[in-house]
Amino acid sequence: MSSRWKQPFKSEFTRHVLTLMTGTIAGQALVFLFSPVITRLFSPDDFSTLELYTMLTTIGVVIVTGKYEFAIMHPKEKEDARHIIGLSIGLAAIMSVILFFFSFFIADSVAAYYNDPIIGNYLWMVPIGLFCYAIFNSINYWFSRQKNYKVSAVSKVWFSGASEPIKWGTGFAQWGGFGLLLSTTVGHIVTAFYCLFHFLKDEPHGLKNWNWEKMKSQAKLYKDYPLFSIWGSILNRIAQWAHVGIFTYYFGLVAIGYMALCRRVFFTPLTVISNSFGQVFFQKISEIEDVEELEKTYHKNMFRLLFVGLLSAGIVQLLPENTMGWVFGEAWAPSMVYLKYLSFWYAFNFLTSSLSFITLRIQMQKMSLFLDILHFVFVFGGIYIAHLMNLDMLGGVKMLVLSKVLYFSVNLLVILFYLRKYKNKMLQLP
Repeated sequence: MSSRWKQPFKSEFTRHVLTLMTGTIAGQALVFLFSPVITRLFSPDDFSTLELYTMLTTIGVVIVTGKYEFAIMHPKEKEDARHIIGLSIGLAAIMSVILFFFSFFIADSVAAYYNDPIIGNYLWMVPIGLFCYAIFNSINYWFSRQKNYKVSAVSKVWFSGASEPIKWGTGFAQWGGFGLLLSTTVGHIVTAFYCLFHFLKDEPHGLKNWNWEKMKSQAKLYKDYPLFSIWGSILNRIAQWAHVGIFTYYFGLVAIGYMALCRRVFFTPLTVISNSFGQVFFQKISEIEDVEELEKTYHKNMFRLLFVGLLSAGIVQLLPENTMGWVFGEAWAPSMVYLKYLSFWYAFNFLTSSLSFITLRIQMQKMSLFLDILHFVFVFGGIYIAHLMNLDMLGGVKMLVLSKVLYFSVNLLVILFYLRKYKNKMLQLP
């Protein structure tokens, strides 16, 4: 019995996941260490501004790279993968420069739409964060390909180590929302330089000898990513951040600050596990050729992750009503009510995002686009129905959570169906 329990922890897969989680947990430990102070130095409105920035960078990073970073795992030849990195970073550089200058023309409109002048004044920070985020993503997949997860793990510590002290300092200086934007941008810059340094150290050719014709051929070979995957990802990211982008339009910014803290203290820790697991899971399933083993691997991990997600949401339901106010300050006390509902959304999101790379492995990019469109429809529909019903902010959040849970359930069922269909198709091949 003892050896049976120890066996999973001896596997290469588990070791890689734990390596990634160790670095990320260390980074998040810094976040939690500083949080009780930082939430007392900044208001919920300041965190609403940070949520807007995070939404724009998270959606934008999908656009600037054309999603080519996902193709880094595919080529058998290392040289081809290196040229995909060049393609991804090159596209990100061009797009980020364009967006930097464009941001000055749309700043007032963005500020007016969200009724937040701070985000308008410092919108030019978004393209800087985008470019650094794109560098991190591209190099991160390179090291996943190499089964070197330490760089990714340590980069999380660098991000928190660079950004959290700046938040503390700018908080005491009463810089408000600008301090949060500055600290997060600096965190992205430091992380990008750290990853780039290790890429140049790991890869002798580094940024040299990139051949335009080779990059062009790789761009054509993996054109499905910008043609199909990117649009679904954009819609999916918009749906993921609908509580900021769309919810704000109908219900205002007040609830966004509370939801930002909920994401920081509950969703982010789950994302630590999800991102670490998903990164190693992607590498593992890329190597599995036996379709029956592939299906078995997916099912086994699905039930494990479902248990972890529901257990986490269940624990939240048992917390006292004044927990958030006691830990983060009385101004944040109402956020506990939001967290008890949001935890179910976060739990199901944790499950599906951890296993999402299976859609690339079984070549269901076109269906993924449909699912991402469906995600957007569910979320927008839920928020709009809440608006038509004249629900208050909390009622809007409940409807948003319901829409999310319904969508993630449909998403899971469709993937299970396509996985079985893919297995049957491959078994019939001669």
